Amino acid sequence: MNSELGRPRDVRDTDQRCVAAAQLLFASNGFDGASLRDIANAVGISSAALVHHFGTKERLYSAVLESLAKSLGSYLNDAREPPSVAAAMRLFDRFLDWSFENQHYSQLLMRELMENKSRVSRARRLHMLEMIGTFVDLLKQGVRAGVFKPIDAELFVFFTLGAITHFSAAAPTIDRMLSDDLGDAITRFKAVLKLNVTSALSVVTPAPSDADGNDLREAR
Repeated sequence: MNSELGRPRDVRDTDQRCVAAAQLLFASNGFDGASLRDIANAVGISSAALVHHFGTKERLYSAVLESLAKSLGSYLNDAREPPSVAAAMRLFDRFLDWSFENQHYSQLLMRELMENKSRVSRARRLHMLEMIGTFVDLLKQGVRAGVFKPIDAELFVFFTLGAITHFSAAAPTIDRMLSDDLGDAITRFKAVLKLNVTSALSVVTPAPSDADGNDLREAR
């Protein structure tokens, strides 16, 4: 028996296989559309065995969200740096890169945002809260330091991450609508993202003026 958690290795491996299968089925079918039987069949175990490992569908779904948060955390853990527009842009770029490297997670996030109304009030833990806090903290620090405009950090983060998640999850459709190579579409999206983030956060330096408040640039 492996000493970690006191659980045999094959039990942990089965847990991981169940979570991996559940990730894909929850992403494609949603929480309500993916049954425990479907997940068990994908793993090659009985429904009873799946229940034995996780107890309920909600607990399995929680394990899936936890794996999502850990995956994203690996992209953001080393992204702590002093606030600047460039630092904020790098953080959003990391999220965009993660979302395309893990598109089933992007699909799952979209479903979670749209379909979790009946579950969120019962959730014991909001797995994405820590990740969102990483973005919000950076923006709030920048606002306090005068590096960023006095924006609503929480809503700006939700707005921007939502746009990125939607773009990634809907990439096949967007690719068809734009009649563009997906790589080019991502490049175009990054350019628009950078423009929006820069415009929203950058503190505009006031134009030089004379004693009467006249713009000196116009006198040149």
